[in-house]
Amino acid sequence: MTAIIATAGLAVAVAGCGGSPGSHVAQLGSTSTQSSFTSPAASGQENRAVAFSQCMRSNGVPTFPDPTSGEAIPKVGLKQLGVSGSQFQAAQTACQHLLLNGGSGPSPAQVQQVRAQALEFSQCVRSHGVPNFPDPGSDGRIPDPATVGINQGSPHFEAANQACRKYRPPYMPTNAAYNAYTRTHG
Repeated sequence: MTAIIATAGLAVAVAGCGGSPGSHVAQLGSTSTQSSFTSPAASGQENRAVAFSQCMRSNGVPTFPDPTSGEAIPKVGLKQLGVSGSQFQAAQTACQHLLLNGGSGPSPAQVQQVRAQALEFSQCVRSHGVPNFPDPGSDGRIPDPATVGINQGSPHFEAANQACRKYRPPYMPTNAAYNAYTRTHG
C-alpha cells in the first residue's frame, strides 16, 4: 500500500475532503486524505509547513513538496517520492517536532473554530445558489462537494466560492487552485 505524505501547517486530524484539490494532502502517519486549517497565527503555521517540507527533504526525501498557499502539502505517494516506507517514516519522525502540537492533531477548541468557519462557508455557498452544498461534520471538515453531485468547476459553484471567499476554509480550494489541479490531474 502506498503511504501518503504528512500534513504541514496545523497537521490536524480532520476528515478529508475527497476529490477537491485542497484535499490532496495527508495527515501525519495516515493513509487517508486530510488537510489542515488556519489559525489566527496563520503566517507562523505557514512557516512551520515550509520548515517541515525543508526538513523532510534534508532527511532523505529529496522530492518532498512545499506547502500550498492553504498551508497543505499535496498528496504524493512513496512511489512518486522515490523513497521506501522506512525512509519516509525516518524523515517524518525527524521532522515531526516542526508541526504544531508535534503533529498530534487539533485541540477540541481548534476543531470548533474550524467547524464554525466551515459552517459559515457552507451557509454562504448555499445562499449563493448551490442549495445542496454540505455542512461540515463534527470534525470541522466539509465533505467533498463532488460526493453530493456538485461540480466545483461549474459557473454556479465558482461564483458562490468567490462570493464566500472570506469564510472559505483553507482546505477548500479557490477557483484558480481547483482549475489548475484539474488541468494537471484530468
